[in-house]
Amino acid sequence: MEKKLHVRFLLVALLLAVLPATAQDLPAKPVRFIVPFPRGGSVDPLARLLAIKLGESTKGQFIVENRAGSGGSIGTAAAAKSPADGYTFLFVFDSHAVNRR
Repeated sequence: MEKKLHVRFLLVALLLAVLPATAQDLPAKPVRFIVPFPRGGSVDPLARLLAIKLGESTKGQFIVENRAGSGGSIGTAAAAKSPADGYTFLFVFDSHAVNRR
């Protein structure tokens, strides 16, 4: 009798181990890619290509927003003020870190 109980317990444990995880489908809402430069610049095509590829693979909505002006400070400020929920990304040049505005 005790052996059957161990076998049943082992069987239940194995079934629980192989069940797929029920995680949240991502993205749950549209993802914003903020580009603080005008359309057609060197950063814009990369953000658009990434948005297309991620949209195809995740079946989610990825939006590219160009917020040009003031040397990239307007778009950067918009990204900094957005909620910290992981649904807003900022695309900039590598030299953007030295912007003093």
